[in-house]
Amino acid sequence: MNESSSSSPPLERTEVLYGNEKILERTLQTFSNIKEELAGCFDHTEVAMHVTIESLWNGFLQLKRNGVRMRTVTEATAENISYVKKLTELFEVRHLTGVRSNFGVVDRKECMLHSISHEEQPLSHAIISNAKALVEAQQYLFDTLWNEALPAEEKIMEIEEGVRPPFIETLRDPYKIQKLGFDLVNSAKEEILMLFFPPNNAFLREQYAGIIELLKEAVTLRAMRVRILTSKDEQEQIDKLIQEIMIQKGWQQERQVRVGRFEIHSVDTRQHQQSLPANVSILISDSKVSLVEELKDYAKNNSNKRISLATHSNSESTVLTYISIFETLWAQAELKLKPKKR
Repeated sequence: MNESSSSSPPLERTEVLYGNEKILERTLQTFSNIKEELAGCFDHTEVAMHVTIESLWNGFLQLKRNGVRMRTVTEATAENISYVKKLTELFEVRHLTGVRSNFGVVDRKECMLHSISHEEQPLSHAIISNAKALVEAQQYLFDTLWNEALPAEEKIMEIEEGVRPPFIETLRDPYKIQKLGFDLVNSAKEEILMLFFPPNNAFLREQYAGIIELLKEAVTLRAMRVRILTSKDEQEQIDKLIQEIMIQKGWQQERQVRVGRFEIHSVDTRQHQQSLPANVSILISDSKVSLVEELKDYAKNNSNKRISLATHSNSESTVLTYISIFETLWAQAELKLKPKKR
């Protein structure tokens, strides 16, 4: 009888707690049962609480001494950076912009979800449960956020030194990809390079009319240099689009605009099949950041759905590789434009 009861799974229980003191007391009681890991996620406004409440910090210290692995995902900001740095003394901390979840998972067996208040007592109510389905759901959420987040040390460096550490990220949301392309153009100071080979001509006007307009604006109003490599057909389409933009904006009559350089060269895609990536767009901003999009022609009525994958990077080796490809093809295109000597 005893043997049977010892092998049976623990009864699932869920309790609701109210008030700062009760929640804190119950949290500290849970600490004594943790054997392997404490994984959590909390709002950027809650970081300070974990560091400044003495009993809570001492509880974390004891867990660290006991060899418990502690991981958390939060948002590091200029306002909470000192607390985030303190937290990294005990925790593995990762940063994720905009994260607002507040929960913890203990040894993959129990979880706590709580809400926060900006009143005198930050903890208003909490739910503690060992229900398997709920614990597994929270663990899955944590693992997903953890894999998406970046080490807090990198975000701290970015905040303190104003320099983003090297990164390579993959994007699949077509709206985010398009917005990022616009942002890179708008934030550029000197030069934009663009390698553009869409699946068909109609795609150009649907998807890239906006980016072409921004590029022309950067040249006309901010005296930037823009260089585009594309196929002959796309070059003709871009030239037509540029003329339409100039007329629409009235820039042909504007005398006070700061004119930069807008150059387009065509490339024979058949001649460069091995060196040219098929159906891609490469955007390089100020030789520092690249955005490489794979263009898919599978949703003719919705241009956003044509983009299935993109990589965004400021890694020097990655960006220089794309610049090298661009400059090689650009030099070859310019050679063809030079008149032949007789």
